[in-house]
Amino acid sequence: MAVNVHETKRTVSAIAVIDLANELVERGFINETYLIEMGPDFTALYKAWKNNQPIQEYRLPEVLFVSLWQQADLHSKDSDIGLTIGSSINLQSKGLLANWLSQCNTLAEAFSVFSQNISLLNPSEHWQKIEEGNLVKLVVRFTSSQYPSIAIDRSMAAMLSWSHALSLEGITPLAASLQRPSPNRPAKYIALFGESTLFEQTQNCLCISKEAFNQTIKQANPYLKGILAQQAMEHSKQLTKPNNQSVLIAVNHLLIEDLAQFCQISTTCKKLYLSRSTLYRKLKNEGTSFTLLVKEARLTKFKDNALRQISHEDLSEALGFQDIGSYYRFRKLNS
Repeated sequence: MAVNVHETKRTVSAIAVIDLANELVERGFINETYLIEMGPDFTALYKAWKNNQPIQEYRLPEVLFVSLWQQADLHSKDSDIGLTIGSSINLQSKGLLANWLSQCNTLAEAFSVFSQNISLLNPSEHWQKIEEGNLVKLVVRFTSSQYPSIAIDRSMAAMLSWSHALSLEGITPLAASLQRPSPNRPAKYIALFGESTLFEQTQNCLCISKEAFNQTIKQANPYLKGILAQQAMEHSKQLTKPNNQSVLIAVNHLLIEDLAQFCQISTTCKKLYLSRSTLYRKLKNEGTSFTLLVKEARLTKFKDNALRQISHEDLSEALGFQDIGSYYRFRKLNS
C-alpha cells in the first residue's frame, strides 16, 4: 500500500483510524506491513494505543482512514463487515467526543452534541435530525465520495450501538433506508434495522420514535460534561486554525515515537524546523512547556509494566536520561 499523506490536509480522530485498523488486522484484511506503510505518525500512535497510553486528542490524515475503508471493501464484497464493526463498539477506545456524549442527559442531547461537533471525529461525516410528528429521522451522509457503502453501514450500526451503551436500553428503529444496493444476504441488515429496511433509497436514514430518542443516559455527570465540553471546544479551536498545526501535538508525536531521541530539545527543534525560542513560545501559547511534556512522556513510559522488567540502565536510556543519577532521582520522586 502506498499512501500519500500530503494528498489532503483534512484530519480525523486518531482513535477512529487506529480502532478501524485494529479491526482489520484481527480479521486478516491487512497485516503488519500494511500498518508500517501508513507512516511513522500512525505507527507511533498505534504503538502508544497498544500500550494503553492516552491518544484521545491526536489526529491523523483522513486519507489513511479512507484507505482502510477501501481496503476493507476490497476484502468484503457483498458482506456485512460495516455492520459487524459498527455493532461491536470498544468502550476502551472512546475518543474525546464519545467521552463527552457519555455525560449528556438524554440521547437527544447526545445526538445534538454529536452532530454539531462531529468534526472532532470525522469532518466528512454529517448527521441531520428531521422531526415528523412523533417520528425522528436521523439522516447520515459522507461529503467525500471516497468512502464505500460499508462505512455508512458502520455509522448507522454504531449509532444504535452507542444508544444502547449510553441509555442501557437502546433504540429499535421503526424503519431504515439505505442508498446502497440490496446485499446478497440482507438478513443481518433486517435483524439490526428491522423488517422495514429498504435499499437503493435516496438517503441513508434511521426512523425512531421521539420517546426512544429522549431516553435518559444513566451515568451522566454534569460536572464531567462541563469539563469535557470545554476540552472539546479548545481542541476544536486548534482544528480550525489555518496552517497552524498544534506544536504540542507535534512534540507529543515525537516523544511517543522516540523519547530517548526527542527529549533533547535541539533534536526536536531540528525535526520540526523551529528555533528554540519559537518552540518555547508556541508551547507557552498552548499552555505548556517542553520540560513538562518530556516529564509527562517519561511518567507514561515509566509506568509501562513491560519496560519496568528491563534493567535500570536500559530503562534510564529509554527514558532519555544522560546519566544514571538523574534516572534514580526521577524514579525516587515517582515510585
